[in-house]
Formats: sequence, C-alpha cells, structure tokens
Amino acid sequence: MAWDDTSNILPHSFTTLNCNTSLFPYIIIISVTATSVSYNIEEETITLEFPELLYASTAWILDVTYIGLINDKLTGFYRSVYTDAEHNVHHFTTTQFQSTHARGAFPCWDELLAWTIGDLEYIEAYTSGEFNGDRIPCRLYAPVGLAGHGKYSLDLAVQSVEYFSRLFNIPYPLPKLDLVAVPDFSPGAMENWGLITFRLYALLLDEYGGNDRKREIAATVIHEISHQWFGNLVTMDWWSDLWLFEGFATYLAYIAVDDLFSGWDIWSEFVKRLQEVLKHDALRTSHPVEVGVANPSDITQIFDEVSYMKGASVLRMLSAWLGQDQLLKGVRKFMLKYMWGNANTEDLWETLAEECKVDVPEFMRKWTRQTGYPVLSITELDESTVLIRQNLFLSTGDVREEEEDLIWPVPLSLATADNVTPRNIMLNTKEMVLKLDTTKWYKFNMGQTGFYRVAYPQKTLDLLGQTLGSKDGQMLDAANRIGLLTDAAALVASGHTPTSNFLTLLKYFEDEDNYMVWVEISYRLQELFSVWLEQPAPITKALFGVQRRLFTKVVKRLGWTYPEDEDPTIANLRAVAIRYAGRAGDPEIVAEARRRFWEFMGNRDLSAIHPDLRFPVFEIVLRTTTGVEEYEAIVNYYRETYVPIEKVVSLSVLGYGHSPELIHRTLTFALSPEVRSQDILTVIATLRSSVRGRSELWNFMQCHWDTLYERHCDDIRFLDYFILIGIGSFSSLDWYREVQAFFAGKDTSNYERILATCLEGIRMHILWLERDRENVEHWLRVNGYLTAELDEELTRHHAQLEHQQQLLHQQLLQQQQHHQQQQIMSWPVNGTINNGAGVHSTLGHELALASSGRSRSSSSADGFSSSETYYTPGSISSATSSCSSSPPHTYQDENCLHLYQQQEHNHHNHHHHHHHHQRQHSRHQQEHQLQVLQAQQQQQQQQKSQFEMTAHQMNEYKTLNHSSIATAPQTLEGRMESLRVSGEDGL
Repeated sequence: MAWDDTSNILPHSFTTLNCNTSLFPYIIIISVTATSVSYNIEEETITLEFPELLYASTAWILDVTYIGLINDKLTGFYRSVYTDAEHNVHHFTTTQFQSTHARGAFPCWDELLAWTIGDLEYIEAYTSGEFNGDRIPCRLYAPVGLAGHGKYSLDLAVQSVEYFSRLFNIPYPLPKLDLVAVPDFSPGAMENWGLITFRLYALLLDEYGGNDRKREIAATVIHEISHQWFGNLVTMDWWSDLWLFEGFATYLAYIAVDDLFSGWDIWSEFVKRLQEVLKHDALRTSHPVEVGVANPSDITQIFDEVSYMKGASVLRMLSAWLGQDQLLKGVRKFMLKYMWGNANTEDLWETLAEECKVDVPEFMRKWTRQTGYPVLSITELDESTVLIRQNLFLSTGDVREEEEDLIWPVPLSLATADNVTPRNIMLNTKEMVLKLDTTKWYKFNMGQTGFYRVAYPQKTLDLLGQTLGSKDGQMLDAANRIGLLTDAAALVASGHTPTSNFLTLLKYFEDEDNYMVWVEISYRLQELFSVWLEQPAPITKALFGVQRRLFTKVVKRLGWTYPEDEDPTIANLRAVAIRYAGRAGDPEIVAEARRRFWEFMGNRDLSAIHPDLRFPVFEIVLRTTTGVEEYEAIVNYYRETYVPIEKVVSLSVLGYGHSPELIHRTLTFALSPEVRSQDILTVIATLRSSVRGRSELWNFMQCHWDTLYERHCDDIRFLDYFILIGIGSFSSLDWYREVQAFFAGKDTSNYERILATCLEGIRMHILWLERDRENVEHWLRVNGYLTAELDEELTRHHAQLEHQQQLLHQQLLQQQQHHQQQQIMSWPVNGTINNGAGVHSTLGHELALASSGRSRSSSSADGFSSSETYYTPGSISSATSSCSSSPPHTYQDENCLHLYQQQEHNHHNHHHHHHHHQRQHSRHQQEHQLQVLQAQQQQQQQQKSQFEMTAHQMNEYKTLNHSSIATAPQTLEGRMESLRVSGEDGL
C-alpha cells in the first residue's frame, strides 16, 4: 500500500477518551506534539493535527496519553461485580470490543484485543497432542466457587480443538485457549482469539443440568471454537462479509456436534431453528446475506438471523448439491490459501469452483445477493403431470409486479411413494412441467436442505399427512415432518391458504414421538395464539382446547418420571409436553405442577422438580394463580441460588404473573439493583403472554425509552430485543398507529432495521386476523372445540361489546352537547368573555380519555379470558407518551411522572385562573372562541370514528403496503427495506 505525506492522523476513538499526543520518528528521537485534537462523533474518529508534514518515508511512533472511563454498559472496557456463596463481593474488569468498541478503551484502528482482570478460579485440561505433537492447555475461568461447574464445557473445548485441527488439517494456531465466564456480558459468547468470553449460563453446567442445557452449551462452545480458525485465522475483508464467518461457524458447529454426539439428531434441531430465519427473511424489511455496511450502527444491526442462519442454510444447501466431502475439501483449500490474512465471499466461491469443478458463483450469488427466497407452488395438471412455479414468498402475501421477475436456482430434491431416494432436479426458470404420479404422495425439498417453501394442493397435503402413521411415513424423517408442518403454517399466515388447513393438518401428528417435531408444533401454535390473543374469551379457550388435546396425550404416555439412561430426546419431549399441556390448563397437570412446586420451594428438595422441568413447572404455577405467594417464592429462590441457569429460569418466568399487582412488581423488579443490566429483558420478555402484560409493557417501554436508550445505545442487541418484545406481538391497527406515533420524532438510525421489521410484522398479524377470524371460529365449532357453552358465551360477549360501544357513543354525544352549552354560557356579557383555552383543555382531555377506550379479551392465568376495557393514551395523541394520562407507577421514570403531574396541575388550576383571564380578552377573541368550538367538534367526530375498526379502516389497512408505510414519520422514510427480527417467548 502506498502512503502519502500528511500532517493529520485519524485513529478511531470515542469522545469519552481525553487524548494528548506526541509523535516521533522510529529511529531519530525527535518529538513532535500535536497542535490540535478534535473528535468526530458520527464517524467515531479523532483527528490529531501536527504542525509539520509527516513524511511517509519515515517510520513514526505515535505516543498517546489518554484518560478513559471503565464503564458499566457491557461494551468496551467495563467493570463487573459478583457475590460468591460466602457473601464476599468481588470486582473485576473485562472487555467486549466487537464490533467497534475497542475505540472506547483506547485510540486505535480497531485492532481487537480482550482482557479479563479479577478474582477468578480456573480448571485446566490439555489436548492429546496426537494431531501435531503439541499438547495445548485449555483453561476455564469462572467466578469464585463456580469453576467446578465448567468441567463439561472444558471437556467440550478439548474435543473441539482436536476436532477442528483434523477437519481443517491445520493445527490450533495459538499456544493456549482460555474460556472465561463473565457475570455481566451482553452477547451469549465472544470468540476473542485465544480468550473466549461467555455469559455464565452459556458456559457453566451444574450437577442438575438437563439435556437441553447440554445441547445449548455444546452448540455455543463449539461455535466459538470453530471461529478460532474460520474468522480469526482467516478473517473477513470487511463487515459486508460478516455472514461468511458467522454463517460458516454456525454450519461447522452443527457438523461437529453431529460427529461428536451422533445420537442428538442435531440436523432436526437445525431445521427447527431454520424456521425463524425463514420467517424473518419473508419480510420486505429483511436484507441480503451480503449486505453493504456504511457506519458502525450498520455493523451491529446485521448480527442477526440472516447473517447466522440464512448464511448457514445456504451453505448447507450448497453442501447437499456438491456433497459434504467435496465442500469440506474446498474449505480446507480456502483456509490454507488465506490463513493469517483476509478473504471475502468471492474468494470462497472461486476456491470451491476450482476444487469442485462446478460453477459455484453462478449458483450462490442469487442466494446471497437477493433478499428473500421463493415459494414453489405445485399445480397438478392431471394424474401424471405437475406444474412447478416459483415466486417470491412474503409473509404479507402482497408480492408486487416488479417482484414477480425474481428467480433463484432451486435444487428440488424430490421423493415419491414409489421412489423414496431423493432425485435431484435443478429449477433455473420461473416454471417447470414435471412428470409425476399425483395419485400418490410426493415431497419436494427432502431433508429440508433447500432454503424455500413448498405449497402443495390440499389433496397432496392430506396424502402426506396420512403417510405419517403408515409404513411410508417412516420415509419422512423428523426434518421432513418439520418442513411439512412449518411450510403449511407459513402459507396460512401469509394468506396462501386458510388457517383451517393448518389446524386440520395437526390431527395427523397426534401420535408423533419426535421431540423436535413437537417443539415446532408448539411454536406454530403459540404464533397463532399470539395473533388471536385479544379475541373473545370463548375463542381463546377453544384454541387452548386444541393444544390441550395434543399435548396431554403425550404427557399421559411419558409421565413425570425420568428413568435412568433414558434417551435424551424422550426426556426433552416430556418437558415440552408438560409445559404446553399445563399452559393450556389441563387440571391434572396443573395440580401435579403445584404439588411439586411447593415440595421444591418449601423443603428445597431439588429432586422434586427435574432440571428439565423447572421452567415448565414455574410457568404453569404462575399462569394458574393470581396470588403473590408463588411469585415471591420464585423471587426468593432467585436471590438464594448461585447456579447461573437457575437464576435465568427464575427471572424468565416472572412475566407469567398476570395480575396487575404482579405485572407492576415484575416491571419494578426488572429495573432494581437486584437484576443485572444484561438480564432486564429476560425479566420482562414473558409479559407478552397476556393482554394486560402487553399493554403495561408498552407503557413501560414508552416511559423508560429515553433512559434505557441512553444506557444501552451502544448495545444494539439490547435495543433490538427491547423493541421486539415491546411491540413485535401487536396485532391491531390501533397498536400500529401508536408505535408509529411514538417513534415519529426519534432518531431511529441505531435500530431502524428492527423497528421497520416489527411494523411489517404487525401489519402481517392484522391482515391474517382479519382474513381468517371467521375461518378459525368455524373450524373450532365444526370440530367440537367451540362447545355449545362457549358458543353461548361468545354470543353474550358480542352483545355486551355492542352495548358498550353504543353507551360510549352516547357518552361522546352528551359530552359534545354539554360543552357546547358551556361555551355558549361563557360568551361575552357586558363586554367580557371566558377564556376558551381552559375549556378547550378540559374538553380535549375528556374526549381523549373517552376515545382511547378499547375493549379487549384478557387471558387469565389458566389460559382463559375475561373481558377488560383499557384506556391506552398512546392512541390519543402523538405528542405525549402513554404515561401522560395514566396514573403514575413506581416503575415510571421521572420524566413521565413529571408530565403526568404537570397535566393534572394544569387541569386543576384552570378554574382558579378562569375569572382573572375573563376580563383580559378583547372582542376579537370571541371569533377565536367560535373557531375553537368548531375545531373541537371536528376533533370529537374524528376520534369517535376511530373508536371502532370499521370496514373502511380495514380496507384502508389492506392496502397499507410499502408505499403507504413510507408516509410514516420522516425518520423512518426510506428505511423500511432492510430490517431484522429474531427471538422467542421465554428462554
């Protein structure tokens, strides 16, 4: 690289560093001091200006004296604290520099390092040295008293170092490997070269650790160790190639787990996880795998499911096309060629093409450079011919004309009833006609190795469902069954088929015995329940009946006891079945959960609840009671236990406490000193599971946004998840508008992707609900879930709701008449006039309160519902947050409390100053008063018309596509095409 002579040097630095600099030649010690030091906040750089030209031909040493802050924001160089089992307090410091936070610790050009300094214990093991003769020391560091819980992870580390040394045919490149458990840590883990840092629960496993925990820890540890080669030894050219290293590390970790733990059926786990990125990438707000990066906030926002799981998925698809052995040969060649250097996506494609003699770039570019993926629509032309057509798949179902031209190279991988060995066919065009016996079952995308969905005719879907219980069904392994189920669910949500088709398909899975398949059934049902949560109580009760029938049958088959040497997948299935049968209100399971809960809490008998059942039992108990005794027992257990995962479980279930008091306590507790900053969202995430919880969580989010944003603005993961749990589950036009209004005046550049993704997700929920509300009700009635008793309750609910609306409309009319009379009486007599501003303020306050009333069905703890009316001021005005007209709670911040008190003060003092202002007005203000009254009447009529979701509004919303979203606040304009979302309810 050629360097130019200059008088300015621009390293990266945050403004929190106070720098003084001097510079001198490497050989001749003549010091030159900078004449000025200036910061660029947006670019995160510091400009050091020197009085004379610095010649490029001279080697210089830059000496910087600076003062910085050791912060508590979990980024850069920060401090942490923990208390051990003997109640001793320990302090230490650690770092989290990815992606651009090294510049918060020292001025630099982002040369990443990692430190951890403090009171830690460690355990040690060595690799065998069989690969190259060198025994590598692997050490695991943990807070005092917890190092012993790291043995499982340490053994994994040793195995992984040896495994990847063989896989890449390259020895581990460093003289040691350290794994450090950090009490305060934002990401799950960070692959610092030679010193990998983890959250406590991501690394440590106590003696009661369940099977799920072992799988989670193994996946995390192996993923980070794979980065020691793929990401560290060979590093990306620039952040636009982030996917290459995160996607490859994810894919390689699954290969390693499958080889090291063959009984875990890890590829079914992969297919299950694949569904989240398929859901995300079906939104217009997604982004390509290869995405441009222009600033630091862009970098952090692409650490998402697209970079990780879509990247891993297209690599798995490539592996299925080339063969895994061929792919790995090409990867080894790539690693040897670029080790100790940098590479990009094209470097990999060219190396693979050279090794495999296949045009890899042509196949892969569309998958990494185009946003989204196709759905294959199958049309049966006759009994021996099908037409296959590919189109962009969108969750909202509204593909535009210009998007019709998108085409991907799609490997079909077809199996039939007559030939179960997959046949590989490449679809490179928009359409293809294929000879196929349509009187028997057939399935595309065998093994779910392709990144696309398939829409079958209903007849074929029924044939596939019927095979599940037959001998032929054995050919559809767990991955294929998951694919069949999830494709059907996605096509329902997008409007390709009615929701009743998915509910009917579920009956074929009643005898299912695979853990991963049942997890996917539970996820798809919860997605449906989340959208239908605010529907009348009889509907939600009937839907819980569907869930109860499916999962209770599994519990009765497996029971609560864990036999010794039981297949881990059966043990995992038991926990899933108990959780969702109990969540649906099965009385026997609820009773047994409560009995075990109090045996566990009352006597601290850890054997009363198997570790795999702690979360399900805690959740069931909180969902099925309105008392505080159980809630307090869980909080006390959190305070007492020193086992990291037990703390996480305890925090995670608190949001299932659904009474107003418990919701308030949960929100208050989340911001208390007892909860680490990294765990705030863990506490409040499950509040989304009830209508009241969603409403209060949204109020909480608005009240605390400024405070939490200021604290976590550098932690985009926190902001993304905070936004997701705060608004991602909404499913009404009112909510949509409130969210738009709240973010209207804010700089959204740090979280623009997730915000637009959530808005598009809300839109999808609204369209789905409006489209299939009656379809679901009809299916529930026909299939006996909406019983005569529930049907009668539903009729009463509709009548009551209609009556409430009529009363509210009458109240609005009466208020209008009353205030008209007040205005007339206040007109000038003997040359005086009342102050119209006060009347306007009062009327505006009362109308706003009335117009914001919304009747919702609130799910109760046992999964059943009660009718409630909420006044959500966010729908009143975009000028104030929701807390501005609701009673202040202790979890609201000072700004919200002050705003509320100021409004109440103004309203109270209006009449006190009324007569004083009367005599101050001149005649021309009478005309102004009349204008105010007319404006009030117009405002009242508008607010009245917005109370109901009219047919006109829904027609308006159905056309709410990208062009109408672009009319949202200016700060969101043009940002709606590149956002992300990930995450799930609970752990």
